[in-house]
Amino acid sequence: MHPEATAFSVVDDQPGTQQHCHSEVPSHGPVVTIVIPTFGRPLQLQACLAALAEQTLAVPWEVVVVDDGSPQSLASVGPAWAGRLDLRVIRQDNAGPAAARNRGVQEARGSLIAFTDDDCRPEAQWLDTLVRTARERPGALVGGTTLNGLDSELFASTSQMIVDLVYAHFNADPDNAYFFTSNNMLCPRECFLSLGGFDRSFPRAGAEDRDFCDRWRIAGWPLIWCPDARVEHCHSQSLGKFIDLHIRYGRGAYLYQARRMQRQSGTMQADLGFHRTLFRRVRHHLTERNAHILEMLGLLAALALWQVANAVGFFIEALSVSARRAAFPAGSRSTVRRDSCSRRGR
Repeated sequence: MHPEATAFSVVDDQPGTQQHCHSEVPSHGPVVTIVIPTFGRPLQLQACLAALAEQTLAVPWEVVVVDDGSPQSLASVGPAWAGRLDLRVIRQDNAGPAAARNRGVQEARGSLIAFTDDDCRPEAQWLDTLVRTARERPGALVGGTTLNGLDSELFASTSQMIVDLVYAHFNADPDNAYFFTSNNMLCPRECFLSLGGFDRSFPRAGAEDRDFCDRWRIAGWPLIWCPDARVEHCHSQSLGKFIDLHIRYGRGAYLYQARRMQRQSGTMQADLGFHRTLFRRVRHHLTERNAHILEMLGLLAALALWQVANAVGFFIEALSVSARRAAFPAGSRSTVRRDSCSRRGR
C-alpha cells in the first residue's frame, strides 16, 4: 500500500447517486476501501486500526473512518497512523451507523468496499481473503466469519453464539448465502451505490444489514460466505447492555419485515424456520463447544433472555409504528419513518 496524508472533512449529508452495477480496477489509487463507522469508542478504534496495519493484501488499499458525532474528538487518530495506513477520518453529525457507512462509501476511492466495525480486530489475512473471493466471483457480496474476542464474558459469548446459529441456518450453502453482519463484508462500490446503500431509516444498529442483504439478493446478485475471512469481535456486554442490544435488534426486525412486505421480497414465515430448529441447533452447538454444566446453564439462560428481549423489541416497534400511523395522515407518514429512539445506540 502507499500511505497518504490523513485528511479530515466536514459533514456532507448528500445521498449517493444511483449507478449501474459494475466493478473496475482503478488505474491508480487504492483498489479497496475499508469503511469503519465509529461513535465514542476511541480505544477500540485504535485496536482495530492496529489490526488493519498488519493486513497482508499486496495491492493498494485505504481506510475511511467515519466519526458519527462522537462526544470526544478523534483529531489525534489520523496523525498517529501516518506512514502506516492510508487513512482518512471524516466527522459528521450523529446520524446512525447506516448513514455513517454510506458516507464512508461516498468518500471511498476504491472500487471494492470492505466493512468492519471499530470494536473488531481483523486477522492479518482478512482483507486478502475477501478480495481473492470477490475476484473469483465478480459482483458478489462476500461475507466472512466473526469470532468472539471476549470468551470469558457470558453475554458477549451468547451474542456470538446467536450469530453462529444464524449463519449455520441461513448460510448453510456458502455459495448461496442469505445474510452477513455488517462488521465483516465486502462488495463492489458501484453495486452498493446502485442499491442506495444501507437504509438510513434504520436509525440504530439493528437489522440494517439484514435489509441490505435482502435487497442485494432480490437484485439477483450472489452472496458468498467465505469462512476463512475472520474478524475478532470485542463487544463487552453487561446484563443491561445485552437486554438493550436485543430489544434494539427486535425493533429492527420489525422494520426489516415491514420493508420486505413492501417490496414483496419474502415473508416472516420463511424466517421462522430458524426458530423452529433453534433447540436442535443450540444442543448441537453446546455439544461441539464441550461446555461444562455451569457454562451451559448460563448460556441457556442468556439465550432465553435473548428470545424475550427480541420479542419485546419487535412488539414495541409494532406499537410505535401503529401509534405514528394513528397520529399522522397517510400522506405525511414518510416524514416520520425514523425510529423515535436515539440514533446514538450501538
